[in-house]
Amino acid sequence: MKQYLKKFWLLAVFSCMLLPVSASGLGDIRVNARFLTDRMAFELHLNQNQYNDLFEVNFDFLSNVTPYLSGMARADAAALDAYYRFLDERNDDLRWILSSPEYVRFMGIEYFFRPVSALNNVCYLRIYKVYTDYDYFYFSRPVHYLTYRGAHARCHFGGASYYRRHFTGRYHHPVYTGFYRCRDDFRKHDFRPGLHPHPQKVPRPDVIHRPAPPKPLPVRPGRPGRPVMKPSVKPSPSPRPEKPVTRPGRHESDKRPEYRPGRKEQGHSYRKESNENRRKNEGARRL
Repeated sequence: MKQYLKKFWLLAVFSCMLLPVSASGLGDIRVNARFLTDRMAFELHLNQNQYNDLFEVNFDFLSNVTPYLSGMARADAAALDAYYRFLDERNDDLRWILSSPEYVRFMGIEYFFRPVSALNNVCYLRIYKVYTDYDYFYFSRPVHYLTYRGAHARCHFGGASYYRRHFTGRYHHPVYTGFYRCRDDFRKHDFRPGLHPHPQKVPRPDVIHRPAPPKPLPVRPGRPGRPVMKPSVKPSPSPRPEKPVTRPGRHESDKRPEYRPGRKEQGHSYRKESNENRRKNEGARRL
């Protein structure tokens, strides 16, 4: 009976010792690896083979950095050295899984390229600051979601990349050959205690974004309800019809006579005729 009670108390003490460790970690490694892989496959438009291999790489990476989380939260130099070493190995494996254009886009997304950060001495995954619906997944589980336990990790291949060895038989895309390792200045940006992060917001595809309504036009004081309408260009007046250059010609009947007799000549001819008539009348009387 005493041995049973002793084992019970030892088990209780051991469980209490494990509680702070699990509380300070990132949570379930398998769930976090799937959530991160699901968002990467959605934004980078990956196929099924890339999706399955990407889950393995993220699972191995989170498994390797979990023992160093408490030191990373305190910005311990040795813990940060181990974290960035595993991060460079993970990003090196992704060079063979992703094509060159996909890898360039991957490097430009901070919550994919450097997924872990610290705030107020607590480590967290940046992806959860961008996608707040933790129960929503765009894709189904990877094929070996429940069975993979790190069989393709570098520790089983002498530090070499498994995906580089099997690249020829699985992929045929161009490989990114540029610089991919994390710079030293990333440490101050990723693990500064008390610094609030600035996550990038990515809209979900099922959310409909409606355009903003148009702004109302300004209204002059004293004339309610009447908008100010000022045309930018004044309308030009309509041109008047031009007058004809040539006038219509007159008929011959409308022409004025070229010569008009004067009044003196008309009176002289009238007196001449009257004198002749008198002479004729006097000659008739004498007869």
